[in-house]
Amino acid sequence: MKIIIRHFQEQDVPLRTALLREDSFQANLTDFAVTTGDDALDRGQLRTIAEEQHTKRIFTACRPGGQVIGFLWITDVDWRSQSCELSFAMLPRYRGGFGPPTINAARAYLYDELNMEVVVDQVLEHNTMLHSRDELSELSRMRCPYDSYTVGTWRTARYWTRRRDEFRAWRAGEDRRRTELGARIRAAVREEA
Repeated sequence: MKIIIRHFQEQDVPLRTALLREDSFQANLTDFAVTTGDDALDRGQLRTIAEEQHTKRIFTACRPGGQVIGFLWITDVDWRSQSCELSFAMLPRYRGGFGPPTINAARAYLYDELNMEVVVDQVLEHNTMLHSRDELSELSRMRCPYDSYTVGTWRTARYWTRRRDEFRAWRAGEDRRRTELGARIRAAVREEA
């Protein structure tokens, strides 16, 4: 599945504003959009595009035909240390299968194009849309109670980092695994023929 990551543009603002107001988004990331008017949300996103690229950026994830499937954003960008925090949200109809390839495409972009060395991940502990509770416990290096207040509840966050070399090693392993699987499937098909 090919995912294209492009820079967030003005025409993306209405779709992202609607996503910010969606119930699952608010429960799993933040509910600031509940108390913020449409105009203020739109202005904030346009300000990020026009004035804040040095500290945060928003990206749009698309299918090859240009169909928007979600948004990613990096915050706490430290160009000198080559680090940032990565967040993402998929549009409701693309949740599930599109999350992992989108995150991998974003990571490749951050490491290969923006020259990041370290990407920080944060997931609220109750959010199991991409990782199970066991995976979150295994991945996280820091557990932070009372990290976020969403939908009337204090939430615990899990944090971890992924370095460029770790991602590249993982990606090489995935490529090998896919190549080996393809070879086994082709061999099995030839035997049946």
